[in-house]
Amino acid sequence: PAGAGRRPPAELPGASGITGGAAPIIARSHHGSVSKEERALVEADLKAGRLKCVVATSSLELGIDMGAVDLVMQVESPPSVASGLQRIGRAGHQVGEVSKGVLFPKHRADLLHSAVVAERMVDGAIEPMRIPANPLDVLAQQTVAASAIDEWEVEHWFDVVRRAAPFGSLPRSAFDATLDLLAGRYPSDRFGELRPRIVWDRDAGTITGRRGAQRLAVTSGGTIPDRGLFGVFMIGDAGPGRRVGELDEEMVYESRVGDVFALGATSWRIQEITHDRVLVSPAFGEPGRLPFWKGDGIGRPAELGAAIGAFIGELAAADEPAALARTAA
Repeated sequence: PAGAGRRPPAELPGASGITGGAAPIIARSHHGSVSKEERALVEADLKAGRLKCVVATSSLELGIDMGAVDLVMQVESPPSVASGLQRIGRAGHQVGEVSKGVLFPKHRADLLHSAVVAERMVDGAIEPMRIPANPLDVLAQQTVAASAIDEWEVEHWFDVVRRAAPFGSLPRSAFDATLDLLAGRYPSDRFGELRPRIVWDRDAGTITGRRGAQRLAVTSGGTIPDRGLFGVFMIGDAGPGRRVGELDEEMVYESRVGDVFALGATSWRIQEITHDRVLVSPAFGEPGRLPFWKGDGIGRPAELGAAIGAFIGELAAADEPAALARTAA
C-alpha cells in the first residue's frame, strides 16, 4: 500500500543518527533544599564540563571555585553590589580571565535597580561590612561548645570572649545574664521547660558542660533560624533511606500520597508523609509539580537604597534627552 515502509516523523531523527551522542541532561538545579550529595554531584559535573548549565540560588555565590564557567546570567537585580560581584565573579574564575555576566530585570522597577547595581559594580562601590555587636546567641553557642570540651574559669572565658571583635564592648552584665540562662537560672517560671546546658559553679568560678552539650554544640550551631522544612527521603525496606532534599511545610500540607513532584532534576512520588519528613520513591519520566519555598524578603543595604533613590531623582529632574543620555551611559 501507499506509504508502506515510511517512518513516522518522530522516528526520523533517531534513525538518521542526529540525536546520537546527545547529552541526556544539559541543565540541573542547585539550591539549599537539594541534598548535599546531589549538590556535590552537580558541582563536580559542572567543574568537569559534563554539565553545560546550572540554575542556582545564592548557594553557588560563595566558596565555590568554578573555573569552567563562561557566563553568569543573573535573573532579577542582585540584592547588593557585593552580592552581584560575587555572583558574576563565578565566571572566568581563572588567571587572566575576565568575569562576564548579564543581568535580566524582571519588571520595570527591577530595571532601575539593575542599572544602579551594574553601575556601582563597575565603579567598585561595594557596601561596607558591618560586624554585629555583642550577638548573645553566638556567645551562648560558643559557651556551650567550649564548656563541653573542658572546664573554664569564668573570668578567663570572659577575657577570651572579649578578644573577639564582635564582643570587644561586651558588658559584664550581659555576659553574666547569658551564663545564667545557660545554667538554668531563668527570669520566669515560663522558661522552666528549657533544659540547662552548663553547670556554673559560682563558688569555684567555673563553668562545665552538662551531658549532651557537645552533641548539641555540633548539631545546633549557626544563626540560621529553623524554617520548618520537611526532609525528603527515599523509602526503603528498613525505613527512610538516602536524603533527597527538603520541602516547604506549606507545600507538604497541600500534597497527598501518590502526588509526583520534581526535585533535583528528578521526579519523585510521595509514598508517606510523617510529622517531619516525606518518604518518596523515584518516578522517572513522569511530570511533577514544581516545589516552592517561602521565606523572608531579602533586605537592601542602605547605601544601595540611597543610590537608587538618587538615580530616580536625577532622571525625574532631567528633561527627556538628558534622561535618555543618562540611562544610555
